[in-house]
Amino acid sequence: MTQSADTANAASSPPQDSLHLTDFLDLPTLQEIQDAFASIANVKARITDADGRLLTQPTPTKDFLSRKLAIEQSEAKLDGSTEPSAAGTAPSDGPSREGREYVAPIVVNNFRLGTIRMTPGSAAAHLDETRLHALAEKLGIDAKTLKATASQLTRSRETRVAAIQFLYILANAVARLCYQEYQLRQRVNELSALNTVTMMLADARDLQTVLDRTVRVVVDIMDCKAASLRLIDAEKDELVIKAAHNLSASYVNKGRISLSRSGIDHVALGPKGYEYVRRMTEDPRVQYKRESAREGVVSMLSVGMRYKGEAVGVLRVYTEKEQIFPPLKIDLLKSIAAQAAAAIENTRLNVEALEAERLEKQIAMAADVQLRMMPHDPPKLPQVDFAAVYVPCYELGGDFYDFIDLPLSNTGLVVADVSGKGVAASLIMAAVRSALRAQVDNVFYLYEVLRRVNRMVCRDTRPAEFVTLFYGVLDAVNLRLTYCNAGHPPPMILRDGKVLELASLNMVLGLNPDEEFVQASFELHPDDIVLLYTDGLTDAMNFQDQTFGKVRLKEAFQRVSVGVDSAETVSQALLWEVRKFAGIAKRTDDITMIVVKVRSLPGPLAKPERK
Repeated sequence: MTQSADTANAASSPPQDSLHLTDFLDLPTLQEIQDAFASIANVKARITDADGRLLTQPTPTKDFLSRKLAIEQSEAKLDGSTEPSAAGTAPSDGPSREGREYVAPIVVNNFRLGTIRMTPGSAAAHLDETRLHALAEKLGIDAKTLKATASQLTRSRETRVAAIQFLYILANAVARLCYQEYQLRQRVNELSALNTVTMMLADARDLQTVLDRTVRVVVDIMDCKAASLRLIDAEKDELVIKAAHNLSASYVNKGRISLSRSGIDHVALGPKGYEYVRRMTEDPRVQYKRESAREGVVSMLSVGMRYKGEAVGVLRVYTEKEQIFPPLKIDLLKSIAAQAAAAIENTRLNVEALEAERLEKQIAMAADVQLRMMPHDPPKLPQVDFAAVYVPCYELGGDFYDFIDLPLSNTGLVVADVSGKGVAASLIMAAVRSALRAQVDNVFYLYEVLRRVNRMVCRDTRPAEFVTLFYGVLDAVNLRLTYCNAGHPPPMILRDGKVLELASLNMVLGLNPDEEFVQASFELHPDDIVLLYTDGLTDAMNFQDQTFGKVRLKEAFQRVSVGVDSAETVSQALLWEVRKFAGIAKRTDDITMIVVKVRSLPGPLAKPERK
């Protein structure tokens, strides 16, 4: 199906109410055209819009009639004189006369671009009736015909006057067209400059380069003496100068400008978007008048810089002479300020992104180091089977576990949890691990090891930072577990389907440097399963804000251990139970476990041992 030509034209044309005659010609020009046409054609004329509403007044304007009268008088003098006058004149706002020529200058912005010149034809002399009939009788011509011809000739003066009026209109119309072209070129130049600014700022890789380029470009485009750029420091309530061009160091460093007290910049950052200072040495809002006088700056324009509605800073330009900035210049500076604000914020984001990427790489390297601190593989002994699980909440965690190889078939078992998360907790964890390993090589008693580690933690951490730690030594020959627990969740022992707990006997590390610690021992039986864990296991939370808890942990421990002879199987099954409970809810703590499965027969019964 094809559409008609009228439909196609309507579809491709602008909406009817989007264009108006006055969009292309102003009312004074329309009035002049109407009056000139009416005068030349000797008719009444009027101009209306598309809806028939009158745009012009039906009678000629006073200016038009005034010019017409002056031209008629000038023409009468010209016709009555025997020689051309040197300088007859029309009205001051119309064409001037040079001899017999009428001259209409074409002027744009007080600059004469050219001239339209016109030489009127001779006007017919006035003939009375007596002379007319005598001439007709002498020439043998019909008197009525001669009279009609003479009337046409006498009317030529009226035509000439109208032509001179039209000359004035034509010169003004040409001047308006030239001015529109001039303005169009100005806008093109400004858009080109703005595009250049955008490209230059977009190419900058660091913030200071963006700031320095902005003030340099502004001075060139605005054709002013100098420019400065200040960014907002909300915490200090200050507009901090970050870049300046063509300003002396003494003026740049003249003093602090408070954001809340600077009336000029308060307006510039408001809905108006700019503020103008005509004389900086006289305006009461200017804080440093004497410094401005020494610098030789007279007028100033301050434009607010905003990015996505948020105030960023102000961009200022200074002039050596008193200057009033036209609206187009103000709009241009506002556009540059908007581009600069976007470039500044984008550069800041890029810097932050690069810094975040660098920090992320550093954290990844630290996390790798931390993982290397954990045993890669558990010990392999015929009497017992070991397994371990470590799942950090973040890349860097505060939990750690360790297997320490000791003499006489003894194995040190360590599970610890540092308060807090992230980098700080990981550093404390590394320090505690190093201190613990340093002590176990030289100290036999477990309580003495923890006493020395506790003093180090108290010395090197803040009061709110502490560590829960379980340190046990497993004798694989005699199947004895000697342990010292510093505020850590008590280990669980699964024996004959029942879960036992080894109670904690001591305070956490890091609170009291004079704390004394107690150790104990526990006999293991064949098929016993020992679970050492951190509270990330019991504190795991689901979407209903319910924690996994110790009761669920015991039930799961009993359930997953039935008929299993591998510590690894138990540890992975417990981890799956926790994950199944929490679902996709975000984890809030590290999860760490050590599982020990006893295989051989126990040795002699060992009684609890105290300091």
